Amino acid sequence: MSVIDAITPGLVLGLAFGVVDLVGTWLFPLADDTPIALLAFYGPMFVGWGIAAFRAGRRSGRLADAIKVGTTIAFATFLVYIVANFVRVNVFLDTIRFRQDWLNLVRRFHASGSSSLRAFVNYDYLKGTPLKIGVASAIGAGTGLLGGLAALLSLRINKAWHKIRRMR
Repeated sequence: MSVIDAITPGLVLGLAFGVVDLVGTWLFPLADDTPIALLAFYGPMFVGWGIAAFRAGRRSGRLADAIKVGTTIAFATFLVYIVANFVRVNVFLDTIRFRQDWLNLVRRFHASGSSSLRAFVNYDYLKGTPLKIGVASAIGAGTGLLGGLAALLSLRINKAWHKIRRMR
């Protein structure tokens, strides 16, 4: 999988996780983002990035390719996921504003003197977007590193296995 090839699965992952987030908010609008809930949500995403990186490293035999693919797929995933998150926040704003993990955001809104919670929340989310994409890309690089190392290890094991089999 090349860097360019990582864009499409990243976009698909972003769409899939965005839809899951939208449906989850629709079903459980007041559910808090606890550490366990976040791990259950983002863990599979990170594993997907690592698998893509593993495949890239396995095909090319180069760790750098795996890291590039991990970073690219994460970047593409979060581009779409963040758009879906903006949709989620705007569609469910009247309900999710009462979530426990939103108390600080609502307090900041009241202290800001802003007249529109929707405008305040969208601006706040927009301000955080570059950091979120950057952090996701860094995590993608990390999963790329892990996937790439696993790929290189599997290549060495495979090579050693075939060498042993030839000796028999």
